[in-house]
Amino acid sequence: MRRADQVTGVIVLMFSLALMEGSRRLPPSMTFGPGPGFLPFWLGALMAVLSILLLVRACRQAAVAVDKRLFPNRRVLIPVGATIGSLAVYILLLERLGFLLGTGLLTAFLLGVVEREKWPLAALVAVLNSVGLYVVFRLLLGVSLPKNVLGF
Repeated sequence: MRRADQVTGVIVLMFSLALMEGSRRLPPSMTFGPGPGFLPFWLGALMAVLSILLLVRACRQAAVAVDKRLFPNRRVLIPVGATIGSLAVYILLLERLGFLLGTGLLTAFLLGVVEREKWPLAALVAVLNSVGLYVVFRLLLGVSLPKNVLGF
C-alpha cells in the first residue's frame, strides 16, 4: 500500500495544483458573493492538503518487502477498466440517451456489473439516483440537462 499511496499522493497533488492554477484565471468573487473561481480554488487547496497528508503517511510507513508491484494482482484492474470504459460510453451516448436514461443505465451497470450487487437493488438505486439528480439539477437549480428523442 505504501507505494500505491505515494503514487496516488503525487498524482493528486499535481492535479490539485493544476486545478488551483486554472481557477486563478476565474474571478474569485462577484458583486454579491463568491465567483466562479472560488470553489475550484478551495477544492484544489483541500485536495493538495489531503494529498500531502497521504504522502507523509505513506513515507512514514515501514516498507513491505513482500510485493513491490503497484498492482499485485492484475484482476484488480478489471473493475477499474470497466468503470473508466462505462464512463466513456456514458459521455459518448449522453446526448442520444438523455440524462435520465443514460444516468440510470450507468448507475445500474456500475452497481450490477462492477460492484456485483443484486439486480433488483441496482435497478432501484439507478432509478432513484437518476430521478434524484434530475430533481436537484433540473427542477431546483434550473440546469438544462440532455434529453433524448422521446423528451426525457
